[in-house]
Amino acid sequence: MNKFVNLVNKTGRVVIGVLSGTSVDGVDVVLSKISGKSTKTKIKVVDFHTYPLKADLKRFILKCSSENSGNAEDLCRLNFMIGNLFADSVLKIIKKNKLQTKDIDLIGSHGQTIFHYPFNNKLFSLNSKSTLQIGDISVISNKTGITTVGDFRTGDIAVNGDGAPLVPYLDHILFCDRKKDRVLINIGGISNLTILKRACRQNEVIAFDCGPGNILLDYLTNKYFNKKFDNNGSIASTGKVNDSLFDAICKSDKYFKKSPPKSTGREYYSENFIKSILVNFKKTDHKDILNTFTKFTAYAIFYNLRKYKKDEIIISGGGARNSLLMKYIKDYFNESVVRRIDDNGINCDNKEAVLFAVLANELVNGIKTNMPSVTGSDRNTYLGKISIA
Repeated sequence: MNKFVNLVNKTGRVVIGVLSGTSVDGVDVVLSKISGKSTKTKIKVVDFHTYPLKADLKRFILKCSSENSGNAEDLCRLNFMIGNLFADSVLKIIKKNKLQTKDIDLIGSHGQTIFHYPFNNKLFSLNSKSTLQIGDISVISNKTGITTVGDFRTGDIAVNGDGAPLVPYLDHILFCDRKKDRVLINIGGISNLTILKRACRQNEVIAFDCGPGNILLDYLTNKYFNKKFDNNGSIASTGKVNDSLFDAICKSDKYFKKSPPKSTGREYYSENFIKSILVNFKKTDHKDILNTFTKFTAYAIFYNLRKYKKDEIIISGGGARNSLLMKYIKDYFNESVVRRIDDNGINCDNKEAVLFAVLANELVNGIKTNMPSVTGSDRNTYLGKISIA
């Protein structure tokens, strides 16, 4: 326990952030140095690496996170498997940087999302609003010997929030500007937005999941072209937009037109979501289908941002590396205000991993990090649970 007390008393820490996103492509691990707290937080990215997931493990995770599939035994085992996988990934980046575990103060692990249910529906007269991220932090902390923070979303849901999105906390630290109205777009599996009005305070931040990111594009690329993702949008670029299909997607998707606060995930943008649309487009060229869904992904972002002022639009996440998607986004907005993130070592690939390093550091600092203006929660609360090594 003295070790933990010493950790709390530190003003600067070496923190590793780790996650596997909605797309389930790999384990993202960032090695960082963090000092200060709250809006005075300073971050230095030392190293970042993505450790790819084996195809059979990815299929197993997707099976467990799909509706009406998986079972209690699968989830029980996968919870510890993900914990072991994350611990192994952490140890790899430590070794890669010629460090020892004693050189690392803290790990922040998001885990792997299995299901997200941000609805105030009752079951047996009890509120069932919930979320589930697995990858047990006791496994990570005991296997690495490093104190680990995880399970960041449940605290916000416990005070009636949606538990998502979480990235606006980092966006406010990094990008709030006295003179510019900025918009941050993170295109991971899901696309989410952070609206930072000039000189806004933390309780004035607006943010929400606006619609699909890579999740539908990855599914279609795998289904039609047997590839994990459409690298640089190169496949979709050889097709063209099918206007009838585009209209059908817009009509079918009830989520992207909802008013915030709102959050979503794989449970909504599922295989069934796509199949219900494509049932009437069986003869449509597959490249045209992928192109059209790429344009819709950009349109959902545009639709949700249409009423906000924006001097600068900063894009992160894997979608920022899809040239066709970026072209469509620039077509919808003034191209000159759109750029990819590349600030102080934080880029498209490592931003979310940095977020969980920061959230872990803030919990140890005793800082409440949920944002009621974003998630709709009743009050501020602490995010995360701690497993002391």
